[in-house]
Amino acid sequence: MEKQRAQEIINSPDKIAVFHQGKAVWIEGIESTTANVTVMGTCHTMNVPFQELKEN
Repeated sequence: MEKQRAQEIINSPDKIAVFHQGKAVWIEGIESTTANVTVMGTCHTMNVPFQELKEN
């Protein structure tokens, strides 16, 4: 995924499925080269490179 697309997902009123290593995640924020995500159903947050995020 590209940084611009991640920003579009954050701003979208729709729920868009995003995955990191096969796990559903919620994009919390954007940094210069990474996205801050939370794994759905957990409190686990992490920064991951945009290219590791996949849109379903």
